[in-house]
Amino acid sequence: MMETKMIEGIKTVIPHIESAIHQISGGPVAWERFTSRAQGGVGGFPQTLENALFNSLSHHSGVKGLWLCGDTIFSGAGTIGASVSGYHVFQSITEHKYTI
Repeated sequence: MMETKMIEGIKTVIPHIESAIHQISGGPVAWERFTSRAQGGVGGFPQTLENALFNSLSHHSGVKGLWLCGDTIFSGAGTIGASVSGYHVFQSITEHKYTI
């Protein structure tokens, strides 16, 4: 089974991976079903001229106290983009301005 093969490979780097609290394995069909991402897509909106950079969604929702972050909010897709969007929210809601 593919799942077993993948876990055995991961164990070469993370020996105690099987002690994880919760694990769900799946492919694009499962990802689509549980996340409502079309065709199992990952990474938010496609980065086109129409929805990138200055036309992207802001972390400011327009509703007091409601902030947005994740891979569909500026600054883009992936772990780094989602993390940076959270950092933008942090900067906006705190009085302290930190630098990375």
